[in-house]
Amino acid sequence: MGHVTYSIEIAAPAEAVWAVLSNVTRLPDWSYKEGRFPYPVEGKYGSDQSEGVGTIWVGKAADGQVATQKITAWEPPAKLAYELQATENAPMQMAQTSTFELEAANDATKITWTVDWELGGGFSLNKILIWFTGNGTFEEMMAGSLENLKRLVETGA
Repeated sequence: MGHVTYSIEIAAPAEAVWAVLSNVTRLPDWSYKEGRFPYPVEGKYGSDQSEGVGTIWVGKAADGQVATQKITAWEPPAKLAYELQATENAPMQMAQTSTFELEAANDATKITWTVDWELGGGFSLNKILIWFTGNGTFEEMMAGSLENLKRLVETGA
């Protein structure tokens, strides 16, 4: 299983960071688009519930993959976590949990994103390659996404 953590400080109160982070329709605004992972071009809710544990997020990626995530922790404005439920059209299935922790730091917010992941399926060369490069790929995506989130929140966009 892979485990990656990345942190950044955003010059804004935790409530401002939370407002963007906890709204799935804003996901395409801050997701990293230059990496090796398919990036979301659309984020929507999977039901009428738009906040709290049990909320379903559905993201459509630029390559057509559709990922469904279920919120497992919702503690505004301090903690948000979700688990990947399914990915349609993916070449390889993956179990993944993302956890975001927000901590007030003077006039700013320190946000820490942790991803735990594991590849599904049997043995394959692709699986071995992803296993050896996966943490680096996740860290690149996380760093780029959090930099985008920082710019978005700090400019009030």
